Amino acid sequence: MKDVKTNKSSVITTNWKRKITCYKFSFLEFLALKIKPVYNLLMSWRKPVFIKEVKMAKVTSKDKVILIGGGILPSESMIITQETNANVVTIDNNKSACKLAEAFIKKRGLSDKISIKHADGVDFPVNNFDVVFIAISVWPIDTVFKNLSKNLTKGSRILCKSYKEDIIGLLKNEGLLESFKLESKIDNPSTKSYLFVKI
Repeated sequence: MKDVKTNKSSVITTNWKRKITCYKFSFLEFLALKIKPVYNLLMSWRKPVFIKEVKMAKVTSKDKVILIGGGILPSESMIITQETNANVVTIDNNKSACKLAEAFIKKRGLSDKISIKHADGVDFPVNNFDVVFIAISVWPIDTVFKNLSKNLTKGSRILCKSYKEDIIGLLKNEGLLESFKLESKIDNPSTKSYLFVKI
């Protein structure tokens, strides 16, 4: 009985961390859209991490790519497209964030490469994607991974950011680790990036 409580506690803690991150990044991204120095600062931190992740996931122009949790400033989608010329479907469950992101992408002239959709990773059809990127702000992450476990095609790659080892612990606790093989990991300044392959 204690293990069940510990597992539930772990899931709740992981999702709360991600939820707080969501609100924090929403605020920062909103400021970045309005204030150029904030945009430059945010991108100077994000770009090196995202480029490493794109290389780790071996994204090509032929891959069908989805980013779950694009937010107000879909910087990861922009970097994926710039680095690989791949088309990216970017989803977020916040309608206002999608409207702001869509306007930003249109202003940047990237609407032909990046599509923004108001949708949720917990039930979005993922079976046609080769690569799935999951933002650190996505929650409930356990339910998103359940969707990927059930519906993602074998061999698809999943790149997920995490605090410490919380994603590995969550996948173990939820019995989902047998659906994914850990390929590699990057230690970033304040996060870790994990590359999984659907098995």
